[in-house]
Amino acid sequence: MRRRALRLRRLRKLRGWRVDISEEVKKDFKEGALSLILCNLGDYISGFFLHVFSPIIQSAPILIALLPAASDARGDVYSSYGSRLGTLLHLGLAKKMIREELMALVTILISINFWVGALTALVARTVSAEAGIEPATTIFTAMMSAVLSATFMIPATTWLAFTAFKKGLDPDNLVAPIATLFGDMITVPTIIAGYGIAAKLPPYLKVVVIASLLSLAVIMLVSVAARFRHGRAHARAWRVIKQNLPVIMLATSFSTAAGIILLVNIEAIIRGLGILAVIPAFLEDGGAIACRFSARLSTSLHLGRVRVETIPRDRWVISQFIVNAIHAAIIFGALGIFGYAIALWGGATPAWGLKVFATVLLAGLILTAIISVLTYYAAIVSFKIGIDPDNVLAPILTSLADIIGTSSLAAVLLLIMH
Repeated sequence: MRRRALRLRRLRKLRGWRVDISEEVKKDFKEGALSLILCNLGDYISGFFLHVFSPIIQSAPILIALLPAASDARGDVYSSYGSRLGTLLHLGLAKKMIREELMALVTILISINFWVGALTALVARTVSAEAGIEPATTIFTAMMSAVLSATFMIPATTWLAFTAFKKGLDPDNLVAPIATLFGDMITVPTIIAGYGIAAKLPPYLKVVVIASLLSLAVIMLVSVAARFRHGRAHARAWRVIKQNLPVIMLATSFSTAAGIILLVNIEAIIRGLGILAVIPAFLEDGGAIACRFSARLSTSLHLGRVRVETIPRDRWVISQFIVNAIHAAIIFGALGIFGYAIALWGGATPAWGLKVFATVLLAGLILTAIISVLTYYAAIVSFKIGIDPDNVLAPILTSLADIIGTSSLAAVLLLIMH
Protein backbone atom coordinates (compact mmCIF):
# COMPACT_ATOMS: atom_id res chain seq x y z
CA MET A 1 0.00 0.00 0.00
CA ARG A 2 2.83 2.39 0.90
CA ARG A 3 4.58 1.77 -2.44
CA ARG A 4 1.31 2.30 -4.31
CA ALA A 5 0.67 5.59 -2.48
CA LEU A 6 4.21 6.73 -3.29
CA ARG A 7 3.69 5.90 -6.95
CA LEU A 8 0.41 7.86 -6.99
CA ARG A 9 2.08 10.91 -5.43
CA ARG A 10 4.90 10.77 -7.98
CA LEU A 11 2.38 10.39 -10.82
CA ARG A 12 0.34 13.38 -9.60
CA LYS A 13 3.52 15.44 -9.26
CA LEU A 14 4.63 14.43 -12.76
CA ARG A 15 1.20 15.29 -14.21
CA GLY A 16 1.27 18.65 -12.45
CA TRP A 17 4.76 19.32 -13.81
CA ARG A 18 3.55 18.44 -17.29
CA VAL A 19 0.59 20.81 -16.92
CA ASP A 20 2.98 23.56 -15.74
CA ILE A 21 5.26 22.98 -18.73
CA SER A 22 2.28 22.96 -21.10
CA GLU A 23 0.98 26.28 -19.76
CA GLU A 24 4.46 27.79 -19.83
CA VAL A 25 5.04 26.69 -23.42
CA LYS A 26 1.71 28.24 -24.46
CA LYS A 27 2.72 31.48 -22.74
CA ASP A 28 6.14 31.42 -24.43
CA PHE A 29 4.55 30.83 -27.80
CA LYS A 30 2.03 33.70 -27.50
CA GLU A 31 4.42 36.27 -26.02
CA GLY A 32 7.30 35.27 -28.30
CA ALA A 33 5.16 35.48 -31.43
CA LEU A 34 3.86 38.93 -30.44
CA SER A 35 7.33 40.33 -29.75
CA LEU A 36 8.72 38.91 -33.01
CA ILE A 37 5.87 40.42 -35.03
CA LEU A 38 6.40 43.83 -33.40
CA CYS A 39 10.14 43.65 -34.11
CA ASN A 40 9.36 43.04 -37.77
CA LEU A 41 7.44 46.30 -38.25
CA GLY A 42 10.55 48.45 -38.42
CA ASP A 43 12.35 45.91 -40.58
CA TYR A 44 9.51 45.87 -43.11
CA ILE A 45 9.95 49.62 -43.44
CA SER A 46 13.71 49.15 -43.85
CA GLY A 47 13.07 46.51 -46.50
CA PHE A 48 10.78 48.86 -48.36
CA PHE A 49 13.52 51.52 -48.31
CA LEU A 50 16.03 48.98 -49.65
CA HIS A 51 13.71 48.19 -52.52
CA VAL A 52 13.22 51.90 -53.31
CA PHE A 53 16.96 52.63 -53.12
CA SER A 54 18.03 49.50 -55.04
CA PRO A 55 19.42 51.54 -58.01
CA ILE A 56 21.80 53.36 -55.63
CA ILE A 57 22.81 50.08 -53.98
CA GLN A 58 23.41 48.52 -57.40
CA SER A 59 25.76 51.38 -58.29
CA ALA A 60 27.57 51.14 -54.93
CA PRO A 61 27.19 47.51 -53.72
CA ILE A 62 29.30 48.05 -50.62
CA LEU A 63 26.32 49.85 -49.09
CA ILE A 64 24.58 46.48 -48.71
CA ALA A 65 27.74 45.17 -47.02
CA LEU A 66 27.45 47.93 -44.41
CA LEU A 67 23.84 47.11 -43.56
CA PRO A 68 24.10 44.12 -41.14
CA ALA A 69 26.92 45.57 -39.04
CA ALA A 70 25.46 49.09 -39.01
CA SER A 71 22.05 47.76 -38.01
CA ASP A 72 23.52 45.57 -35.27
CA ALA A 73 25.64 48.46 -34.00
CA ARG A 74 22.56 50.66 -33.81
CA GLY A 75 20.54 48.02 -31.96
CA ASP A 76 23.34 46.97 -29.57
CA VAL A 77 24.36 50.52 -28.63
CA TYR A 78 20.92 52.03 -28.08
CA SER A 79 19.30 48.98 -26.46
CA SER A 80 22.23 48.84 -24.00
CA TYR A 81 21.91 52.58 -23.37
CA GLY A 82 18.16 52.25 -22.79
CA SER A 83 18.67 49.29 -20.47
CA ARG A 84 21.22 51.23 -18.41
CA LEU A 85 18.88 54.25 -18.20
CA GLY A 86 16.13 51.98 -16.88
CA THR A 87 18.39 50.70 -14.13
CA LEU A 88 19.50 54.22 -13.17
CA LEU A 89 15.90 55.46 -13.06
CA HIS A 90 14.92 52.63 -10.72
CA LEU A 91 17.90 53.45 -8.50
CA GLY A 92 17.12 57.18 -8.52
CA LEU A 93 20.48 58.04 -10.11
CA ALA A 94 19.48 58.91 -13.68
CA LYS A 95 19.79 62.71 -13.45
CA LYS A 96 23.08 62.43 -11.61
CA MET A 97 24.60 59.93 -14.08
CA ILE A 98 23.13 61.14 -17.40
CA ARG A 99 26.26 63.14 -18.30
CA GLU A 100 28.50 60.09 -17.86
CA GLU A 101 26.08 57.95 -19.84
CA LEU A 102 26.10 60.41 -22.74
CA MET A 103 29.91 60.64 -22.73
CA ALA A 104 30.16 56.86 -22.88
CA LEU A 105 27.44 56.66 -25.55
CA VAL A 106 29.10 59.17 -27.89
CA THR A 107 32.52 57.54 -27.48
CA ILE A 108 31.12 54.08 -28.24
CA LEU A 109 29.06 55.32 -31.21
CA ILE A 110 32.02 56.97 -32.94
CA SER A 111 34.41 54.10 -32.20
CA ILE A 112 32.04 51.35 -33.30
CA ASN A 113 31.01 52.97 -36.56
CA PHE A 114 34.61 53.77 -37.50
CA TRP A 115 35.38 50.11 -36.82
CA VAL A 116 32.40 48.95 -38.91
CA GLY A 117 33.35 51.19 -41.86
CA ALA A 118 37.06 50.36 -41.79
CA LEU A 119 36.54 46.60 -41.41
CA THR A 120 33.90 46.50 -44.15
CA ALA A 121 36.13 48.48 -46.52
CA LEU A 122 39.14 46.26 -45.83
CA VAL A 123 37.35 42.93 -46.20
CA ALA A 124 35.30 44.10 -49.19
CA ARG A 125 38.44 45.15 -51.07
CA THR A 126 39.97 41.76 -50.34
CA VAL A 127 36.91 39.79 -51.46
CA SER A 128 35.54 41.94 -54.28
CA ALA A 129 37.48 44.25 -56.56
CA GLU A 130 34.19 45.89 -57.60
CA ALA A 131 33.05 46.97 -54.15
CA GLY A 132 31.90 50.26 -55.63
CA ILE A 133 33.50 53.04 -53.54
CA GLU A 134 36.88 53.78 -51.97
CA PRO A 135 37.65 53.02 -48.30
CA ALA A 136 37.43 56.67 -47.14
CA THR A 137 33.89 56.91 -48.51
CA THR A 138 32.89 53.64 -46.84
CA ILE A 139 34.18 54.81 -43.45
CA PHE A 140 32.64 58.27 -43.90
CA THR A 141 29.28 56.71 -44.84
CA ALA A 142 29.25 54.48 -41.74
CA MET A 143 30.21 57.32 -39.40
CA MET A 144 27.88 59.88 -40.98
CA SER A 145 25.03 57.36 -40.77
CA ALA A 146 25.74 57.09 -37.04
CA VAL A 147 25.81 60.88 -36.61
CA LEU A 148 22.54 61.34 -38.50
CA SER A 149 20.92 58.55 -36.49
CA ALA A 150 22.18 60.01 -33.22
CA THR A 151 20.42 63.34 -33.79
CA PHE A 152 17.15 61.43 -33.49
CA MET A 153 17.99 58.33 -31.47
CA ILE A 154 19.74 59.91 -28.47
CA PRO A 155 16.96 62.43 -27.65
CA ALA A 156 14.21 59.91 -28.46
CA THR A 157 15.68 57.09 -26.33
CA THR A 158 16.42 59.43 -23.41
CA TRP A 159 12.97 61.03 -23.54
CA LEU A 160 11.25 57.64 -23.80
CA ALA A 161 13.04 56.27 -20.73
CA PHE A 162 12.35 59.32 -18.53
CA THR A 163 8.75 59.74 -19.72
CA ALA A 164 7.89 56.05 -19.29
CA PHE A 165 9.28 56.05 -15.75
CA LYS A 166 7.48 59.30 -14.90
CA LYS A 167 4.15 57.82 -16.00
CA GLY A 168 4.66 54.71 -13.87
CA LEU A 169 5.74 52.37 -16.67
CA ASP A 170 8.84 50.18 -16.47
CA PRO A 171 11.47 51.47 -18.97
CA ASP A 172 13.03 47.99 -19.07
CA ASN A 173 9.93 46.69 -20.85
CA LEU A 174 9.72 49.51 -23.39
CA VAL A 175 12.97 51.29 -24.17
CA ALA A 176 15.19 48.50 -25.53
CA PRO A 177 12.67 47.00 -28.03
CA ILE A 178 11.41 50.41 -29.16
CA ALA A 179 14.96 51.74 -29.53
CA THR A 180 15.81 48.68 -31.64
CA LEU A 181 12.65 49.25 -33.71
CA PHE A 182 13.52 52.92 -34.36
CA GLY A 183 17.14 52.03 -35.09
CA ASP A 184 16.10 49.47 -37.69
CA MET A 185 13.75 51.97 -39.35
CA ILE A 186 16.37 54.69 -39.83
CA THR A 187 19.48 52.59 -40.61
CA VAL A 188 18.87 52.27 -44.36
CA PRO A 189 17.84 55.93 -44.95
CA THR A 190 20.83 57.23 -42.97
CA ILE A 191 23.27 54.96 -44.83
CA ILE A 192 21.91 56.22 -48.14
CA ALA A 193 22.01 59.82 -46.87
CA GLY A 194 25.57 59.37 -45.60
CA TYR A 195 26.64 58.03 -48.98
CA GLY A 196 24.87 60.93 -50.71
CA ILE A 197 26.83 63.44 -48.60
CA ALA A 198 30.10 61.57 -49.20
CA ALA A 199 29.55 61.56 -52.97
CA LYS A 200 29.43 65.38 -52.97
CA LEU A 201 32.55 65.95 -50.85
CA PRO A 202 36.17 65.98 -52.07
CA PRO A 203 38.36 63.15 -50.69
CA TYR A 204 40.41 65.39 -48.37
CA LEU A 205 37.28 66.77 -46.69
CA LYS A 206 35.98 63.28 -45.98
CA VAL A 207 39.28 62.45 -44.29
CA VAL A 208 39.05 65.67 -42.24
CA VAL A 209 35.55 64.78 -41.02
CA ILE A 210 36.62 61.22 -40.11
CA ALA A 211 39.70 62.50 -38.28
CA SER A 212 37.65 65.12 -36.41
CA LEU A 213 35.11 62.58 -35.17
CA LEU A 214 37.85 60.17 -34.14
CA SER A 215 39.67 62.97 -32.30
CA LEU A 216 36.48 63.76 -30.39
CA ALA A 217 36.14 60.11 -29.34
CA VAL A 218 39.81 59.89 -28.31
CA ILE A 219 39.63 63.13 -26.29
CA MET A 220 36.53 61.94 -24.44
CA LEU A 221 38.06 58.52 -23.80
CA VAL A 222 41.33 59.96 -22.47
CA SER A 223 39.44 62.46 -20.31
CA VAL A 224 37.23 59.76 -18.80
CA ALA A 225 40.18 57.41 -18.19
CA ALA A 226 42.39 60.13 -16.66
CA ARG A 227 39.71 61.41 -14.29
CA PHE A 228 38.76 57.87 -13.32
CA ARG A 229 42.34 57.06 -12.29
CA HIS A 230 42.56 60.17 -10.08
CA GLY A 231 39.29 59.57 -8.26
CA ARG A 232 35.74 58.31 -8.67
CA ALA A 233 34.72 60.93 -11.23
CA HIS A 234 33.46 59.35 -14.47
CA ALA A 235 33.77 55.87 -12.94
CA ARG A 236 30.52 54.80 -14.57
CA ALA A 237 31.45 56.18 -18.01
CA TRP A 238 34.76 54.31 -17.93
CA ARG A 239 33.11 51.08 -16.81
CA VAL A 240 30.45 51.31 -19.54
CA ILE A 241 33.06 51.90 -22.27
CA LYS A 242 35.32 49.16 -20.94
CA GLN A 243 32.58 46.54 -20.77
CA ASN A 244 30.34 47.52 -23.68
CA LEU A 245 32.77 48.50 -26.44
CA PRO A 246 34.70 45.18 -26.83
CA VAL A 247 31.51 43.08 -26.93
CA ILE A 248 29.88 45.28 -29.59
CA MET A 249 33.12 45.31 -31.63
CA LEU A 250 33.17 41.52 -31.60
CA ALA A 251 29.48 41.31 -32.51
CA THR A 252 29.76 43.78 -35.40
CA SER A 253 32.82 41.90 -36.70
CA PHE A 254 30.62 38.83 -37.19
CA SER A 255 27.95 41.00 -38.80
CA THR A 256 30.54 42.39 -41.22
CA ALA A 257 31.05 38.85 -42.47
CA ALA A 258 27.30 38.69 -43.14
CA GLY A 259 27.55 41.94 -45.11
CA ILE A 260 30.35 40.52 -47.24
CA ILE A 261 28.19 37.48 -48.06
CA LEU A 262 25.48 39.87 -49.26
CA LEU A 263 28.06 41.79 -51.30
CA VAL A 264 29.32 38.65 -53.03
CA ASN A 265 25.75 37.66 -53.94
CA ILE A 266 24.53 41.18 -54.78
CA GLU A 267 23.74 40.40 -58.43
CA ALA A 268 21.48 37.47 -57.55
CA ILE A 269 19.81 39.54 -54.81
CA ILE A 270 19.14 42.51 -57.10
CA ARG A 271 17.84 40.22 -59.89
CA GLY A 272 15.56 38.45 -57.44
CA LEU A 273 12.77 41.01 -57.19
CA GLY A 274 11.44 41.04 -53.63
CA ILE A 275 14.52 39.45 -52.04
CA LEU A 276 16.31 42.71 -51.23
CA ALA A 277 13.25 43.97 -49.33
CA VAL A 278 13.16 40.98 -46.94
CA ILE A 279 16.83 41.11 -45.88
CA PRO A 280 16.51 43.45 -42.82
CA ALA A 281 13.61 41.51 -41.28
CA PHE A 282 15.14 38.14 -42.22
CA LEU A 283 18.37 38.92 -40.35
CA GLU A 284 16.51 40.43 -37.40
CA ASP A 285 14.20 37.42 -37.01
CA GLY A 286 17.00 34.87 -36.69
CA GLY A 287 18.68 36.91 -33.96
CA ALA A 288 15.38 37.55 -32.17
CA ILE A 289 14.53 33.83 -32.06
CA ALA A 290 18.03 33.04 -30.74
CA CYS A 291 17.88 35.78 -28.08
CA ARG A 292 14.45 34.71 -26.82
CA PHE A 293 15.57 31.09 -26.57
CA SER A 294 18.86 32.11 -24.91
CA ALA A 295 17.11 34.27 -22.30
CA ARG A 296 14.60 31.52 -21.41
CA LEU A 297 17.30 28.85 -21.33
CA SER A 298 19.57 30.99 -19.15
CA THR A 299 16.78 31.56 -16.61
CA SER A 300 15.97 27.84 -16.48
CA LEU A 301 19.64 26.96 -16.00
CA HIS A 302 19.96 29.42 -13.11
CA LEU A 303 16.80 28.01 -11.50
CA GLY A 304 18.10 24.44 -11.87
CA ARG A 305 15.13 23.41 -13.99
CA VAL A 306 17.28 22.30 -16.93
CA ARG A 307 20.16 19.83 -16.70
CA VAL A 308 23.40 20.48 -18.56
CA GLU A 309 23.35 17.67 -21.16
CA THR A 310 25.41 17.07 -24.28
CA ILE A 311 22.33 15.70 -26.02
CA PRO A 312 19.19 17.54 -24.88
CA ARG A 313 16.58 15.15 -23.46
CA ASP A 314 14.77 17.54 -21.16
CA ARG A 315 11.10 17.89 -22.11
CA TRP A 316 11.13 21.66 -21.58
CA VAL A 317 14.16 22.12 -23.87
CA ILE A 318 12.60 20.01 -26.61
CA SER A 319 9.36 21.99 -26.30
CA GLN A 320 11.36 25.21 -26.76
CA PHE A 321 12.88 23.83 -29.98
CA ILE A 322 9.34 23.17 -31.18
CA VAL A 323 8.24 26.69 -30.19
CA ASN A 324 11.18 28.09 -32.19
CA ALA A 325 10.13 26.07 -35.24
CA ILE A 326 6.50 27.24 -35.02
CA HIS A 327 7.63 30.85 -34.56
CA ALA A 328 9.86 30.48 -37.62
CA ALA A 329 7.03 29.09 -39.75
CA ILE A 330 4.77 32.01 -38.79
CA ILE A 331 7.32 34.83 -38.94
CA PHE A 332 9.18 33.76 -42.07
CA GLY A 333 5.91 32.79 -43.73
CA ALA A 334 4.61 36.33 -43.13
CA LEU A 335 7.92 37.74 -44.37
CA GLY A 336 7.65 35.58 -47.49
CA ILE A 337 4.20 37.07 -48.17
CA PHE A 338 5.73 40.55 -47.78
CA GLY A 339 8.45 39.61 -50.29
CA TYR A 340 5.79 38.21 -52.63
CA ALA A 341 3.86 41.51 -52.49
CA ILE A 342 7.00 43.60 -53.11
CA ALA A 343 7.96 41.36 -56.04
CA LEU A 344 4.55 41.81 -57.67
CA TRP A 345 4.68 45.56 -57.02
CA GLY A 346 8.09 45.62 -58.72
CA GLY A 347 6.69 43.97 -61.85
CA ALA A 348 7.45 40.29 -61.21
CA THR A 349 5.10 37.47 -62.19
CA PRO A 350 3.04 35.57 -59.58
CA ALA A 351 5.20 32.50 -60.28
CA TRP A 352 8.32 34.43 -59.31
CA GLY A 353 6.51 35.79 -56.23
CA LEU A 354 5.88 32.20 -55.12
CA LYS A 355 9.60 31.49 -55.55
CA VAL A 356 10.38 34.44 -53.29
CA PHE A 357 7.93 33.11 -50.69
CA ALA A 358 9.45 29.61 -50.85
CA THR A 359 13.00 31.00 -50.64
CA VAL A 360 12.29 33.08 -47.55
CA LEU A 361 10.37 30.34 -45.73
CA LEU A 362 12.87 27.54 -46.46
CA ALA A 363 15.93 29.67 -45.67
CA GLY A 364 14.23 30.87 -42.47
CA LEU A 365 13.54 27.32 -41.30
CA ILE A 366 17.16 26.34 -42.01
CA LEU A 367 18.42 29.40 -40.12
CA THR A 368 16.16 28.64 -37.14
CA ALA A 369 17.24 25.01 -36.92
CA ILE A 370 20.95 25.89 -36.94
CA ILE A 371 20.75 28.91 -34.60
CA SER A 372 18.56 27.01 -32.10
CA VAL A 373 21.17 24.26 -31.78
CA LEU A 374 24.00 26.80 -31.49
CA THR A 375 22.06 28.73 -28.84
CA TYR A 376 21.53 25.61 -26.74
CA TYR A 377 25.18 24.58 -26.76
CA ALA A 378 26.47 28.14 -26.30
CA ALA A 379 24.22 28.58 -23.25
CA ILE A 380 25.16 25.32 -21.54
CA VAL A 381 28.90 25.75 -22.26
CA SER A 382 28.99 29.32 -20.92
CA PHE A 383 26.93 28.28 -17.87
CA LYS A 384 29.15 25.28 -17.23
CA ILE A 385 32.37 27.35 -17.24
CA GLY A 386 30.86 29.95 -14.92
CA ILE A 387 29.92 32.72 -17.38
CA ASP A 388 26.37 34.06 -17.17
CA PRO A 389 24.73 33.50 -20.60
CA ASP A 390 22.69 36.69 -20.09
CA ASN A 391 25.88 38.77 -20.15
CA VAL A 392 27.50 37.51 -23.34
CA LEU A 393 25.23 35.55 -25.65
CA ALA A 394 22.73 38.09 -27.04
CA PRO A 395 25.08 40.21 -29.22
CA ILE A 396 27.15 37.19 -30.29
CA LEU A 397 24.11 35.09 -31.25
CA THR A 398 22.55 38.02 -33.10
CA SER A 399 25.68 38.41 -35.21
CA LEU A 400 26.06 34.66 -35.81
CA ALA A 401 22.42 34.63 -36.95
CA ASP A 402 23.35 37.32 -39.50
CA ILE A 403 26.09 35.12 -40.96
CA ILE A 404 23.98 31.95 -40.99
CA GLY A 405 20.96 33.86 -42.28
CA THR A 406 22.74 35.49 -45.20
CA SER A 407 24.40 32.19 -46.11
CA SER A 408 21.14 30.20 -46.04
CA LEU A 409 19.24 32.90 -47.93
CA ALA A 410 21.93 33.14 -50.63
CA ALA A 411 22.17 29.35 -50.97
CA VAL A 412 18.42 28.80 -51.26
CA LEU A 413 18.07 31.77 -53.62
CA LEU A 414 20.74 30.42 -55.97
CA LEU A 415 19.19 26.95 -55.81
CA ILE A 416 15.68 28.14 -56.66
CA MET A 417 16.86 30.61 -59.32
CA HIS A 418 18.68 27.84 -61.13
